[in-house]
Order: sequence, then C-alpha cells, then structure tokens
Amino acid sequence: MMPNNIAAIATLTSTLFVIQARPIQAVPVTYDFTVEVTQGSLAGKRFTGSFRYDNKKVREVGTEEIGVADGLTVNMTFFGQDYTEKADTDYPKYPQLILEDGLIQRLDFWIEPGERVVWWGQPGWKVELFPRDNVPALPDCR
Repeated sequence: MMPNNIAAIATLTSTLFVIQARPIQAVPVTYDFTVEVTQGSLAGKRFTGSFRYDNKKVREVGTEEIGVADGLTVNMTFFGQDYTEKADTDYPKYPQLILEDGLIQRLDFWIEPGERVVWWGQPGWKVELFPRDNVPALPDCR
C-alpha cells in the first residue's frame, strides 16, 4: 500500500501529463483545395477554394461536424465567381466540415438552387487538399 502523499503526487503528475498533452492554445487550421471534375456535364472544369477552422473544436474521436457557429469559414471560386460560407443555400446551418477521428472526410458546401448534393470525393469529383502552414505566431513577450 502506498503512503497517501506518494499516491497524491502520482495522481497530480498523471493529471498534469494529461493537461499538457492538449494544445495550450487553439490554432486556426487552413486548407486550400482543388476540385477537378472528370465526369458528367461539368467534366474538364476545375474549381479552387479554401476553408479554415479552429482546432480547439476537434476532439479527434468519431464523426465530428464543424460548422459556421464553430468558426468554419469557406472561400471557393466556382465558374470565376468567388463564394464564401454565407453563399451556402442552407447558411448558417451549412457549410459543414466532416471529420472522422480528426481526419477530414469532406466539406459539405452547396451554392446551387435545388436539392443539396454531396459532391466532395464522389466519383468524377477529384478533390485534393493542401494544408497551409498553420503554425501560430508567438506572442510578443517584451
């Protein structure tokens, strides 16, 4: 049996380790993306965009949805026109970034009238992600 003070130190040390394993501050994460359409009526078209979210919202466990209320921002150029998250037909409920165990699965962003379609990663829609340098600036401690 351990003396009480050793058990207390072990508990405190374990607690501090868990606390330190989490990021100290939230970091905005930005990805650029390209979409190349290879099938259907838009075959041969290419679209570009970016999205940004705050990593403090990500638990990295199971399926997660990050939306506008969580700080998600989106920019996409579609047929030469720039669109932001506010252009989504179901704003502010959408757009949403869907993650599985912390990994990006798709961006649900829809700007066309009519029925919402999940296009990200579907056959004929080649999506490539490019992470930006997401290192936060160090505070000025003068």
